[in-house]
Amino acid sequence: MNDRRLPLLQPLRTANTRRPARTLPPLLAAMLGAGLLSAQAAGDPAPRTAAVAPAAQARQYDIPPSPLADALNRYAAEAGVVLVFDAGLVRGLKSQGLNGRYDVMAGFTVLLAGTPLEVVSSNAGGVLLKRRPASTRLEADADDADTLELRLQHLPRVAVKGKPLQTVEGLDRAMIRNMPAINGDLTSQLKLNPNIQYSEDQLSSYTGGEIAPAEISIHGAKPYQNQILLDGVSVMNDLDPGNKITPTSPEFVPGASQALAVDSSILCEVNVRDSNVSAEHGRFTGGVVEASICSARKRFGGNVAIGYTSSEWTHLFIDPARQEAFEDSSTADLQPNFRKWTYKTTLEARPSEQWGVLVSAVRRQSDIPLRHFSSDNTGTTESREVTQHRVLDTLVVKTDFTPTGGVHKADLTLVYAPADNTYFIEDYRNSDYTINTGGINLSGRWESRFEPVTLTNQLSYSTVDQSRRSDADYYRNWRWSTDKNWGDSAESNATSGEGAWGDVDQRLKTVGYKFKAALKPVELGATRHRVATGLEWRHQSAEYERLKAQRYYLTVANLPTTGAISRCELADGSKDTQACSATASINRTVGQYFTRLMTYNAGSFSLDSDSWSAYAEDEISWREFKLRAGVRADRDSLTKDVSTAPRLALSWLPNEQLALDVGANRYDGRSLFGFALQEKIHTLLVTQTRSGTLTWGTGTQALPLNRLESMKTPHDDELTTGMVFEPAWLGGPLSLRFTQRDGKDQVIKRVVSKQTDCNGGTCYIYSNDGRSTTKDWTLSWSNAAAIKTGPVATRWWFAVNKSDIRSNYSTYADNYSSDKLNDVIIKYDGQFMNYSDIPADNYNRPWTLRLGAMSTLPAYHLTITNLLRIRDRYQQILANGTTDYQGTTVDVYERTDLPRSLAIDTGLLWEPRVRADQRLQVKLTLENITNRKNKTTVSNTYATYERGRSVALEIGYDF
Repeated sequence: MNDRRLPLLQPLRTANTRRPARTLPPLLAAMLGAGLLSAQAAGDPAPRTAAVAPAAQARQYDIPPSPLADALNRYAAEAGVVLVFDAGLVRGLKSQGLNGRYDVMAGFTVLLAGTPLEVVSSNAGGVLLKRRPASTRLEADADDADTLELRLQHLPRVAVKGKPLQTVEGLDRAMIRNMPAINGDLTSQLKLNPNIQYSEDQLSSYTGGEIAPAEISIHGAKPYQNQILLDGVSVMNDLDPGNKITPTSPEFVPGASQALAVDSSILCEVNVRDSNVSAEHGRFTGGVVEASICSARKRFGGNVAIGYTSSEWTHLFIDPARQEAFEDSSTADLQPNFRKWTYKTTLEARPSEQWGVLVSAVRRQSDIPLRHFSSDNTGTTESREVTQHRVLDTLVVKTDFTPTGGVHKADLTLVYAPADNTYFIEDYRNSDYTINTGGINLSGRWESRFEPVTLTNQLSYSTVDQSRRSDADYYRNWRWSTDKNWGDSAESNATSGEGAWGDVDQRLKTVGYKFKAALKPVELGATRHRVATGLEWRHQSAEYERLKAQRYYLTVANLPTTGAISRCELADGSKDTQACSATASINRTVGQYFTRLMTYNAGSFSLDSDSWSAYAEDEISWREFKLRAGVRADRDSLTKDVSTAPRLALSWLPNEQLALDVGANRYDGRSLFGFALQEKIHTLLVTQTRSGTLTWGTGTQALPLNRLESMKTPHDDELTTGMVFEPAWLGGPLSLRFTQRDGKDQVIKRVVSKQTDCNGGTCYIYSNDGRSTTKDWTLSWSNAAAIKTGPVATRWWFAVNKSDIRSNYSTYADNYSSDKLNDVIIKYDGQFMNYSDIPADNYNRPWTLRLGAMSTLPAYHLTITNLLRIRDRYQQILANGTTDYQGTTVDVYERTDLPRSLAIDTGLLWEPRVRADQRLQVKLTLENITNRKNKTTVSNTYATYERGRSVALEIGYDF
């Protein structure tokens, strides 16, 4: 017997076969059409087993007539059901498909209608496919077609009531696989969501070789104040995520908001919660992105794939004023050439119905060749071209276990996702260094479904790295000479630099525990209550360590013409070869030596933090009304601040076609270790000087550069209201929502002078002076059933968003003077106003329109997905001097309107069957298929643009 778990989820194929055929040509219909799976109601967790509360797990399905194996494969994946069966049972059988809302078992009944098969719930909580008893089969065989159709029409369809339907919150396996996103990271998959905005730098033509995850903002919040959960465990960077300084900094290592850059191919479901978020979730002020890693589905199987794209397959729009500098680039900020490779492999096995294991490995690699020197430097003996590398790895091991009896369920997940990016310092030899980021997530979850309550326990361990390794433990920039001859002697003030920035380790270790108790609904008089409570504990340990001393030689001077010093000789007769050269430098007759030495001594700092969270929530139903009332409390030892976040959401369903809701919520952000660690980093520095001698003077230890004052937890207050209208004639839910966010106590870094406890008398002080306001209007629609046009089935999705985002800061890593934080008067766009009234300078397109579609041609094994995004004119803000206001000098800012941008992204997935359950997989992705020239920024000398048409190809084999 070839028992197996169903293979990978297949894409949408067709819709209700009773819909009249259209005359649009099928391939044209597929190119123009698109679709998304219906999203779940907000807050509904994805169902996991068929045996638990089937009526409560009813959801929308749209599965076309197809071979029974394919139909069951699709349905089991969407319903989250463990299905085990003998492949011989379904060979040659067909299914009429499924269209509508069904609970799990009713859906199986429809799919199996007219076949000699049935499903039964197993003791382990899964579903087993078997033949019906002979007497039952005879009855089924006796039914004529009309009787069968009548029975299908009267099978139970359970409508979901009591929660406003959402239209854009969920992506399942099919959409994740088909989304046109070349880099393949999790956040790039979310560009259909109208409440998410991306950084203006994400698609820059200058940096096409980068493969880091896209930075996103939800309702105007900073990217590092979102919460991304992978199987319930955070993958956000709590070290120093907002530090976007250049990689060439001796003290700090640049970071990103996501600590683990996981590849989306390992995911089976993604949900975005951006308003009326349950009290279960905390430590965010933007939104929550929940991603679920795939579990094993096959008895034994897997897939392999390889993908490729390059600068030759990408049209790069470059301003003519910068074309020459771009083509001759020697810096990672300009990448004229790149090659990207993707390697994927997955193996999965389900030896029995009770347990399964999946192992997946993905490597994404980008090679970026650059010139080593900014000039031709024809006389150098050093390499003239260096290839920088970006490498993202994702290794996943997941096993799930459901003991016989069906009460308990467990899973264990390991995610290892390191990232290594190599760089070099322009015009310097021995200057290569590597930025190491990423880390490990290890989690175990045990769920017990008792009669009165479902208990969930989760224990996790994670590490986050944000470190650097350098080729050299020194840094110096010599004047050019025949001894120091690797620089370009033809340059004005020719120099020869060497060395790098030193080895620094930053690591965060986290041990976490979560407990949740979800009580079964109880009736109290005329009301129905569903209560959930939970606890969370987290211990975090952060460390900053400079592994060895790093010396920076600065301020070069002429050697005297006579004496031992002119020959670089020390008092003991030895020579100073580190910071002195007796060879005459260019345009001079004497040698050179450095007179200033800055030494970062080896040393480390550590910081521990414990945080606790507790929440309680009651969902109360009475007639057509539902009130979800909850509260969440958080405390961490970093701020010693106890924050309380009430969550209220009231909904009214006057009929089955209309749902109205209103909510008032508070979301508390999280503290970052970078605030505290930076206070001590600069104290590792010791400065020495010398003049007229080769002996270094007594060292002076540096004072701190940063200071951490008493901190509060940043938070956002939310008011939101919305409606969902879903009459039959509309073909799907129409959603309208307004959300207002007021950000308070947000963390910024201000500059304060005349401070005796800081280096140079100037302190960079972290404080809670940041604030923001956001207003978002969103209108969206998606069809509840695919529209069948001949052999093409299309799912549509549409959304338009109007945003107004204002903030008095960009990120906590930027420096702000006190007058800006005190909200002084400035002049902007010809009008005097407070500084905080200036629109945000990123993640702030005034409006966006998104039209998506997923079209399938089952006969051709082809799925075509299209996404149209139109983003309104972007307002870039430029400083433009000062002016007088009521006798006071104030700063002037001008607005530069950049043109509206438009892009169409297309993905084509072809999956022909090779034999049995083995398929070839060919995916062609085209971003900005119309090659539109979208401008993103301007300056006094040049403009920057998004990438034009970009093509990527991936070929794989599924078995």
